[in-house]
Amino acid sequence: MLNTNLAKVCMFALNEKTAQEIFQECITIEDLSKFQWRILKYICGVSGIYDTFPEILLFHRTDLKAYIDPKVSKEYLHDKRGALYKLIMDNVMGHLIDRAALEIVEEYEYGNLAMILYGRKKKLIDMCEGLKKYKMEDFVLLDKFFPKNV
Repeated sequence: MLNTNLAKVCMFALNEKTAQEIFQECITIEDLSKFQWRILKYICGVSGIYDTFPEILLFHRTDLKAYIDPKVSKEYLHDKRGALYKLIMDNVMGHLIDRAALEIVEEYEYGNLAMILYGRKKKLIDMCEGLKKYKMEDFVLLDKFFPKNV
């Protein structure tokens, strides 16, 4: 979880800085790794129920929204360009795609929202049962099971 003091600084800074500046200054590699792990654990936890996952569902069901001010979350729902939520989700999901865990199944619009539908790749499907037994946010295991593609 983000350091509480850091989270307050980041949310306060939201009024003064762009989302990109806040992302660069406030969101750490450790935060992004935690978000990746949470998403993988959630997807594995509901495997057999769902085959595809809308970006916004992953954002809300994994409590990533708890890291972002409600105003920013509202902007997420209205798909305002450059919002902090979008930078975080694009980064996290891009890393999971690079790790060969997920793939983009479809990009579509729902009303005025640009949506992305993700699916599990074979590597994640094969690893899900094993991942369930590990605690959240184990960065070493994330890199071991899903090494970063160079």
